[in-house]
Amino acid sequence: MVPNILSLLQTAIRERRKVAVRYHDQDDTRVVEPHAVYRSENDELLMDGFQIDGYSSSGRPPPFWRPFRLKKIRTLSVLTETFEPRYDDGYSPNKVRYRTGLVACVGEEGAAAPYSYMSPAHEMGPHPRQDSFRVK
Repeated sequence: MVPNILSLLQTAIRERRKVAVRYHDQDDTRVVEPHAVYRSENDELLMDGFQIDGYSSSGRPPPFWRPFRLKKIRTLSVLTETFEPRYDDGYSPNKVRYRTGLVACVGEEGAAAPYSYMSPAHEMGPHPRQDSFRVK
């Protein structure tokens, strides 16, 4: 992974700005609304994004949700265009998959998660109780 990809994504999420992404083995660009960066159960950094334009290796036309593997991103540019969180399209900052290591996510008024991506999950403290989650 290019070292500043994570920093750029955190900025884009905090400011709710779209990003242009290019994977290492492709020349085509994808335009994405980044909603969350998190560590998967196998310790890989992923971004959940709503792709609104650009290339799709499956041939499926955007828009759609998809996870992006940060280690495969060759270039990432933060665009000037902003976006609104896609709560009505299925986004929630309380998804189970974010519990293993949330790095940043779209929240209230551009808030981002306070966790460091370098911290192992066991150093982030206990998970919040299930009944304390917001439901949108």
